[in-house]
Amino acid sequence: MLLTEDRISKVKEKYYFSPKIWDDIIEASYSIAPNHKYLDWISKIIKNESIPINVVADKVKEFDKVRSSLDKKDLYQYKSFDDLVNSIENRNVRRRSFDDHKESETVYEDDDFKVIVPKSHASSCYYGAGTKWCTASRDNENHFKNYNQKGKLFYILSKTLPTSNRFYKVALLKNYSGDETFFDAPDKQLSLADMDEIDFITSHPLMKSINTYFNFEYADEIKKISEEEKERVLRQIAREQEWAERRANRLRRMTAAAQARKDNDEWNPQNTDSIGIRANALMEYLIEEGEFPNADEEITEIEDRIVDLQNEMENNPEVINDPDGDVAQDYGEQLNELEEELVDLIENQPTVYDIWYEDNSHYGLPVFEYDGEEYAIGDDVEADDAIQEYHESLIDDIGFDGFDNNFLSYYVDGVQVADYLEDWIRSDIEENPEIYLDEDDRELTDSAKKEIEKLEEILGDLNDNLEETDDDGEYDVIWDEITELESQIENIKDDEDNYEWPEDEIDNMVEYRLDDIKNDPMPWIEDYGLDLRNFIDVDDLIDGIIQNDGRGNSLASYDGYENEIAYDGEWFYIYRI
Repeated sequence: MLLTEDRISKVKEKYYFSPKIWDDIIEASYSIAPNHKYLDWISKIIKNESIPINVVADKVKEFDKVRSSLDKKDLYQYKSFDDLVNSIENRNVRRRSFDDHKESETVYEDDDFKVIVPKSHASSCYYGAGTKWCTASRDNENHFKNYNQKGKLFYILSKTLPTSNRFYKVALLKNYSGDETFFDAPDKQLSLADMDEIDFITSHPLMKSINTYFNFEYADEIKKISEEEKERVLRQIAREQEWAERRANRLRRMTAAAQARKDNDEWNPQNTDSIGIRANALMEYLIEEGEFPNADEEITEIEDRIVDLQNEMENNPEVINDPDGDVAQDYGEQLNELEEELVDLIENQPTVYDIWYEDNSHYGLPVFEYDGEEYAIGDDVEADDAIQEYHESLIDDIGFDGFDNNFLSYYVDGVQVADYLEDWIRSDIEENPEIYLDEDDRELTDSAKKEIEKLEEILGDLNDNLEETDDDGEYDVIWDEITELESQIENIKDDEDNYEWPEDEIDNMVEYRLDDIKNDPMPWIEDYGLDLRNFIDVDDLIDGIIQNDGRGNSLASYDGYENEIAYDGEWFYIYRI
């Protein structure tokens, strides 16, 4: 906001308009770009060429939409309004052509597409030029060989889309096993959510040609994969048997550890450590959720029934008259059954020791297991540390490939982008100052200034001599010399080659452009073809993800929920994993 206000203030100082006209210019500039990045150019054209505000604004708005297809993508490279108009009007959709490579085969071609199968690493590099496909990397042919062993690559080449479009070249990998994967030009694997964006390809007749070609040319390889699938199933059965044995060993180990804790009463809430506290908190949560059997109410009910039955027996007249009679014996049998049921409930009631623990953690949170389910639990600080570690690990592992570019664009560090582009910006302004600076800003070069100073010094001496002479002939000679020197000075001032743009003006323009980058880096990233992933503020990104998704969405890998329980005066957060 401060950068935008400063930009408006500087432009207002540069050009004079009435308040009403300024309001209209500011409004028009804001409608095109809220950060007013085009305000200076718009104001200059309106001031110098007297073109109506709405006409300039409409054309700049059109430029902003089509600039990716123009040769000059920076508005400030246009010296006049006509220059901009001509550039926009003369742009056309260029239909590119692709020559045939001898080590490739064309599967399909029409006015819009050419589909080829690269038969060698060389042809893959040839048709993959301009993309980031690993199969088109000139330094490493292993990626191409690996993909070519699993199936076949089809390169779908658009003849009309601009190279700025991520789908101007699309790679399709069809595996012999039946799987197929699409990759865009930046080499991002397309997910199901992305498929709508390439509907113009997947619904095109070219796909039928690809499938027909693949099934016919590689029928033997596809059949071989079917036979290999049988071997894979047998290997899977052997692995499952091994896993079953491992599970049995783990069950014995975990049961023994739980029994040892129970024998030592390690998780007694009155005298336990942080792990024991969290185990008890988890039990309370599971009880509240109905996931952990709780016989307390049933025990109390049986105890009450025993008391009532004893009272009833003691007050029964028949028992009083005959304490050893049949009625007394019936009461005794009922009481024995209730007491046995009570003992059985108490002895077999699940306790905190039925929860398993094996010193495992989930991003720093202790992990417990109950009834085949795993739960991570921690306090608020531990949960914050865990979600931070989760996202840091994820980014370390896969980089930013798991994030949508539109989402990442909100976390681009404009300062990083400005630092990266500073040398290019300065070089461009220094080499083409006439594009960025006003003619009125130019000053005489130091050498021209020194030359004028020398001439003016001589001129001063001549003027002194002129005042002192009484000789008319000498006066005329001195006067002619003075006139000649004054002419020389004027010639120096009139010579365009004796002028240059001041360094401080160049520095100011560089800073102005860098401020623009810092305030709104994405257009510059797009114009210079930079990868925004190189300029992400990771800490800011992680904070944004947490604010958007919360902690449970990532930490609770089973259901995405964060659950909470208050235990012993402290809140704990539970994640089912």
